[in-house]
Amino acid sequence: MTSLHSRLAAAALALAIAAALLGAAGPAKVVEPNKLIILSTNDVKGENEPCG
Repeated sequence: MTSLHSRLAAAALALAIAAALLGAAGPAKVVEPNKLIILSTNDVKGENEPCG
């Protein structure tokens, strides 16, 4: 049972390291920084309710 715990701990550590490395990737290149794109016009009234 101890080897199972150590394997699970090693797998969790490897997953945490991989997530940290992927999350620390540099920002993507911005193609057109001066262009504003509106993706949605729904729920822009400032209400928190889902059916707003």
